[in-house]
Amino acid sequence: MKVGVVSDVHNNLEALTYALDQLRGCELILNLGDLVSQYRVLPETLRIAREHDLLGIVGNHEKAILLPPGSVLRDHLAPYDLAYLRDLPDQRTLELDGRRVRVVHGAPWDDARDISCEYVYEANQRLAAAAEADVLLLGHTHIAALSRVDGVLVLNPGSAGEARDRARRLSYAELDFAAGRATVWEIRNGAAPEQMLAADL
Repeated sequence: MKVGVVSDVHNNLEALTYALDQLRGCELILNLGDLVSQYRVLPETLRIAREHDLLGIVGNHEKAILLPPGSVLRDHLAPYDLAYLRDLPDQRTLELDGRRVRVVHGAPWDDARDISCEYVYEANQRLAAAAEADVLLLGHTHIAALSRVDGVLVLNPGSAGEARDRARRLSYAELDFAAGRATVWEIRNGAAPEQMLAADL
């Protein structure tokens, strides 16, 4: 089984389209939140997500639209777009190819009722224990990371929307369970993706 992973797209249609094209051989594509921006929701972003059956969660930007009373942006969304965002859970736990995979935006202990999410820049024993999974997928930092702590593979695919690492790279990830490999790929418009990080699953 192959699983694609995107995060922190923030309405970047070009980068999202690139990543989805590269992940077309995947049986499942996960979105780790912040598909849109708390200041702007492009209907095209949500249309692409629906068309590609992205299995997503909310990020802090979706929470900023959905949670506060009197959100002007929320009140201006088309009903089907608002319904799509409201149907996104805070986190997911999936069984994929015999592995327990936890999907979060910031950290496993983030409060679903709080707009804020914690930034996790380095995997540690606390994070591994909180994962309660074989694989922990998280985003929010916009910086790709891949490590193993206490038997838990921790993967951040980076951002397919707003680059924040020192090299200003956009990226996405792929989990190939059959090959036993997790890979983070750099988005290179007009060129083939380049491997950034890789580890055994």
